[in-house]
Amino acid sequence: MKRILNVNITDIVPFSKGLIFVRREQMPDGVNKVSFFSYDAATGEVTTVTKGVYLLNKFGMAYETISSKLGDFITCDTAKLPNHHTIIIYPTGEMGHFDDKGKLVKTGDLYYNNAPARDAAFDGNSIWCAVPQRNAVIRYSVSAQKIIMRIGGDDNTAFNMPISVSCYNDELFVCNKASCEIRKIDINTLNVSDYLEFNEPVNKYFRFKDKEIVVLDSGIYEL
Repeated sequence: MKRILNVNITDIVPFSKGLIFVRREQMPDGVNKVSFFSYDAATGEVTTVTKGVYLLNKFGMAYETISSKLGDFITCDTAKLPNHHTIIIYPTGEMGHFDDKGKLVKTGDLYYNNAPARDAAFDGNSIWCAVPQRNAVIRYSVSAQKIIMRIGGDDNTAFNMPISVSCYNDELFVCNKASCEIRKIDINTLNVSDYLEFNEPVNKYFRFKDKEIVVLDSGIYEL
């Protein structure tokens, strides 16, 4: 495992070549400065990018309209749908559904058992989210506008403070912050299995072709 970035990251968004990340730092005069960078997974090169590049990769073609309506466009997570619609969700559970022009189609709160959902991963049909306070992941139907499935929760020990989800090749990867592990769900069979374990909390998991990247408390690593 090789550490590739050791910076204070506020947000991370995958793009075609790797990652785009946001760094927020306080200047000597007390003003917060926000900077945007890209990481090329093939070359390892880190370069500065514009806010527009970050917003485009996070929200899609209607990024200007969507980001202007949100105000806080950094702390939310997103999932882009095949019809170019965008789902956004904040750690508070506040959710929004925007169409391909940036028009707000639906807004509301996404909760499971009185606890907010967070993060969003599209599996080709539905949106998966983590529910840290209930040790569960949920599947949300965009068309039906309701939760249609829950895995974990209650007395189930499948997950331990799941904080983020990502979907690749019909497999859902769930980062469990409290147990420092990633568990995998086969979306077709719903079988849950162990995938990776670490010595510190794991916050996010990304995959680019033959490369795997995790965000741990101590930095960003390539496996």
